[in-house]
Amino acid sequence: MKQNIKSSTSKPQNVTPFVTVSFSNVIALIVAISYGGGLWVNIQHGLEGAHEAVELPPIIHLLRDSTFAMLFIFFGVLMAVSFSRWLIQRANGRMPRMTQWALISVTLGVFTGTAFALGIPAHGYLFGAHLEEGAELIADLLKDGSQVALVNIGISALIFFAQTGFNENLNQLPVKKS
Repeated sequence: MKQNIKSSTSKPQNVTPFVTVSFSNVIALIVAISYGGGLWVNIQHGLEGAHEAVELPPIIHLLRDSTFAMLFIFFGVLMAVSFSRWLIQRANGRMPRMTQWALISVTLGVFTGTAFALGIPAHGYLFGAHLEEGAELIADLLKDGSQVALVNIGISALIFFAQTGFNENLNQLPVKKS
């Protein structure tokens, strides 16, 4: 769906309205990425044999770590949405909605993966988490952050899919008309 918008030169331009991320989407993204990404990290660390000073039952461990990560994810989601919106606006209406949707999902994955990674030192300090034998902190940050970023891209896409439904031409995506 294109709209004719007059530019400063009074020539109409075909412009695709940009996809908006509503407040309910932001809340859903924060919760889903915090707990979904947290589940991934807990499973990954369990398989690697990572341990903490005080081991908790798995579900309590997941809830504690994911709730702790929510603070970092909150800022990651807000920064990703703002950055995505800026990029989409820079495209000046030439970016199809499906591309906008994909851009927002990838940006959310990258920013929230970085947010998870930035929380690793605080998590280690507060909960006595131990790195793998011989692993450096920076290597752990890069490994965990990049792996959870990929998972978060999928979670972000699922949230958008769940809240907008599937429509082949994406005419029913929420859009903001300028």
